[in-house]
Amino acid sequence: MSSQPRSIEGVAFSAPQSQALEPLLDALGAVAQPQQCLDQKAAAQRFGNSVGRAEINPFLLGHERIEIIHFPDAPTRHKVDPGPSNTLWFQHVAIVVRDLLKAAERLVPFVTPISAAPQFLPNGVGAWKFRNACGHAMELLFFPDGMGDPRWHESGENLFQGLDHSAIAIADTDRSLRFYVGELGLNLRYASYNNGVEQQRLDDLDAAEVVIHGVGGGTGCGVEFLRYVQPEPIGPSSLDLQPQDALYAQILVKDATLKAGQLLVDPDGHRLWLHP
Repeated sequence: MSSQPRSIEGVAFSAPQSQALEPLLDALGAVAQPQQCLDQKAAAQRFGNSVGRAEINPFLLGHERIEIIHFPDAPTRHKVDPGPSNTLWFQHVAIVVRDLLKAAERLVPFVTPISAAPQFLPNGVGAWKFRNACGHAMELLFFPDGMGDPRWHESGENLFQGLDHSAIAIADTDRSLRFYVGELGLNLRYASYNNGVEQQRLDDLDAAEVVIHGVGGGTGCGVEFLRYVQPEPIGPSSLDLQPQDALYAQILVKDATLKAGQLLVDPDGHRLWLHP
């Protein structure tokens, strides 16, 4: 376990069509950073496969990072049906907004909704799930006063504020906690049990019941486990995804004690990139 706190920086997504996400990122107000180009050796270290060169286009949204990855030398595999939210390769990134209805209206031209409409849960939290042009799942998230990280309630004019977490579908909560808390040294932040008509509409799943646990570093972005009780988790898992597949993702973890980056795989096949 690291002697210094690890922190979640954001998420990296593969994009076979490298320009497809530009309209959405522009609508989000994400700020482009300098492109990073990895040669074949560096790309193999980061992704664990021989995929040739990699082009990484980072964007900042608030204090968090979204990386769009493209492999110019690797053939694009056939597009696959991402399946429902209880599929074990499901992963989304949750973007916090000041006004859920206004934010959803702004993104509608660029995305395909998962949720029937923006939903407000009984505790006042609002959410809306959708898929972007490459098929990645994303979510808009609104916190009422007194809920969520205090930073989401600071004054400002930006509609899209930053990343709260990346949510991953899992098969076994105890097993995932052993990995993320016991091995990675992250902290358990919260736990909840969600069901009811709002959750069904949010996930587009009949009779949805989901056990949720959130983990993270001392502050900032986190990882959220989605353990579906009803309907039960189904395959395939993230292990079935290759880096050039559009649904491939990496959770970005900063660890200042490392001398070089490390690729890890969690118990359900979700990938993590640990780096100094």
